[in-house]
Amino acid sequence: MKRVITWLALLTLLTTPFLSACDTGNLKQENEGLKKQIESLTSEKVQLELKLKEFASKGPELTAKVDELTRVNEELNAKVDELSKVNEELRAKVEKKAPAKMKTSPKNK
Repeated sequence: MKRVITWLALLTLLTTPFLSACDTGNLKQENEGLKKQIESLTSEKVQLELKLKEFASKGPELTAKVDELTRVNEELNAKVDELSKVNEELRAKVEKKAPAKMKTSPKNK
């Protein structure tokens, strides 16, 4: 019985380094994978920071363009309203001058 226990203890002591070496290899591979992910995330972070700075610098310029376009839009809306009123007035004049019943020409048939 002592011999069996001694052999088991000796076998355990001899196989332990091999088992831990396998775990160490797996940990190294996982560590390398994580390092690659960190590198890619770091480069992505740098790119996003550059884009953020670019957009932040364009902010006032874009705000000025929006303000200008808003002003132009308001002017155009005012012109549309004015032309709509003129159009209504002209339609009213045409209806007053036109006879009650308009004759249709042969071309329209």
